[in-house]
Amino acid sequence: MLVILALTAIACQRESDEPKGDELSIVTTTYPLSYMARRIVEDRAVVRQLVKAGVEAHDFEPAPSDVRTIANADIFVYNHPSFEGWALNAANATSSGNSGTTVTVQTIDLESAGENHGGEAVDDSTFDAHVWLNPLKAQEQASHMLSAFIEADPEGKESYTRNASALESELRALDELIATRLANCDLDSVVVSHLAFGHMAERYGFAQIGLAGLSPEFESGPAQLAGVIKKINELGIRHILQEPIVSDRLAETAAAETGTELLTLHPLAVRTLAEAFDGVDYFDVMKANAETLHMALQCS
Repeated sequence: MLVILALTAIACQRESDEPKGDELSIVTTTYPLSYMARRIVEDRAVVRQLVKAGVEAHDFEPAPSDVRTIANADIFVYNHPSFEGWALNAANATSSGNSGTTVTVQTIDLESAGENHGGEAVDDSTFDAHVWLNPLKAQEQASHMLSAFIEADPEGKESYTRNASALESELRALDELIATRLANCDLDSVVVSHLAFGHMAERYGFAQIGLAGLSPEFESGPAQLAGVIKKINELGIRHILQEPIVSDRLAETAAAETGTELLTLHPLAVRTLAEAFDGVDYFDVMKANAETLHMALQCS
């Protein structure tokens, strides 16, 4: 218990520093946004993440203190209403009781994402907002943030632009690495805890079979589980990809029924407490995800 409390305190401290003097104050919702924001601003701003390490992001609801944190920020950054359904209400609530200077930035453009998401029409309720699992779409999110940071702090434009360019180069290199690792595979489908990996699957040419839908808290019934088990046996799938934070009950049940092995595939909305404590970052997790998929897809 003491270890858990220590990890929690350290993780929270690292993600909630207070701004000093004239530093830009940025509040983000999830880890990918925090990571990219920190890479862009470096020491010109303080970034605070609302959904802390170890917390299931789909379950998060802001406390009054979180709304005050948003109100006191220069910039509030969130992904998309389909993921943070509370974000717009929290941002709108800041207009009363403060100077109304908080700039709200949505990093996922639904129309653009819809055009690139299989060409199908999507809406807020059905859109898969885990776009950061495709490094090229993560770059689009970073571009939205860069524009907002420059507008809020024009004097930092040169620094922000330079840092964002370096981040873009790393994201493109990551995309090439994942594509290489997922070439020449025997399988074209993986079984996942919930359907969080659509953008990654679309980018790298595989299909996801979900034990649960877009939101992991809505578990599947016996018929859905039986259907997944049937597909595992038919397709020769040897692994079930389980997330590090959500319940593993369904994955363990399916693995026991099929004799498959459990591997970790990280949706990266937040880090685990141990990952935050150890300084494991976005690129570390994405590279680990590539190795997991390499194994699960039986790539050469």
